[in-house]
Amino acid sequence: MSIVQKYGVWLLLLFHIIGYVLFIQDAENAKLTYMNIWLCGVVVFLSEKLDFRALIPLIIIFAGGFLAELSGVHTGVLFGEYQYGEALGTPLYGIPIVMGMNWYATVVTSSSLALRIVKNKWLQAFLAACLCTGLDILIEPVAIKYDFWAWGGGDIPIQNYIAWFGFSFIFALIYLYNTRVRNNSATGLWFIWLAFFLLLNFTG
Repeated sequence: MSIVQKYGVWLLLLFHIIGYVLFIQDAENAKLTYMNIWLCGVVVFLSEKLDFRALIPLIIIFAGGFLAELSGVHTGVLFGEYQYGEALGTPLYGIPIVMGMNWYATVVTSSSLALRIVKNKWLQAFLAACLCTGLDILIEPVAIKYDFWAWGGGDIPIQNYIAWFGFSFIFALIYLYNTRVRNNSATGLWFIWLAFFLLLNFTG
């Protein structure tokens, strides 16, 4: 077991404790969020068994998630009408590049937890998609408040959650058929995110 596999969850917890304090102190600090997402993605990836098979879900989910966002923003078909703000770092064609890593980290955290609850891979992917969508429901109010993105008309359309579930299910299957470890960092990160966004929803 590598150092990251052994201590990654504690490092992730530290990131988010610092992040929460910064959010509470000054809303402008939310512009550092993209750094935290990159760090989360890197820790989650390094907690995998590092061989070629670990790269497959990273590349597919990163690229697939980014392309889904690209199509979503420029057509409004997938998730509804929305635009990104300036708080998530460098954009490419109007989409923060970090969103690819956000998709990867979210899918892997949810899949890692689902893998511990049920045995069948299709049921694991279904549960992972539910967990991903649940996180998105928690994230949406925080994202709107801190200018991560904004919805046309101000309301979050139900199709956003349907699309999140659908893409998460597909990406989770890709991950689950390629992972070779129980990723403790990723599993822990799901609960860290749950606490982090609950706190920001109620105290931020």
